[in-house]
Amino acid sequence: MNLGKLGLVALVLQAVSLGPALAAAAVDYDDVVVEQREGVYHGNFSLQIAVPPAVALEVLTDFEHMAEFVPNLSASHIISRAGNVYRIAQQGKARFGPFGYPFESERQIEVLPDGRILSKALSGSTKYMRSEMRLQASSGGTRLDYRIEMIPDRWAPALLGVGFLRHELAEQFSALINEMQRRQANRPVR
Repeated sequence: MNLGKLGLVALVLQAVSLGPALAAAAVDYDDVVVEQREGVYHGNFSLQIAVPPAVALEVLTDFEHMAEFVPNLSASHIISRAGNVYRIAQQGKARFGPFGYPFESERQIEVLPDGRILSKALSGSTKYMRSEMRLQASSGGTRLDYRIEMIPDRWAPALLGVGFLRHELAEQFSALINEMQRRQANRPVR
């Protein structure tokens, strides 16, 4: 399924994937840096969250339930798994202002022992996509460092693509972080 160069949606949703409305924005639009260079979009952000790395990792790899808590994601499932390497498929529709863009993606995701989650597009609504999420234990919780590179499947004005990707990353990761906080709050106190 082609989405156009606004396959940026797919990028974001492929990067770590992301359902219902968000509670509160955990990732602010202004915290996300995105630029386009020679047709490649580069995005990144860093933030501290008050949950342990195990809870963060649990949410970031909960592919079978991700459509329940990530906006714009209508389907998410694991196609196969071999140890710490997943092959996942996701579908949805991203919205940016008055525009809606359907997307689909199939990705390989590798969870490394050093706290990194590597993702690459195998097929779907982008020509190319790679991302890396680094989780590091820190005082009071977990530091998340995320970066992504992607090439949409069709041309779009760079300014629109940059704003769209910033919006999608902020919205989707806010949903993921809200789910991390919800799960942490529901854990028994020891």
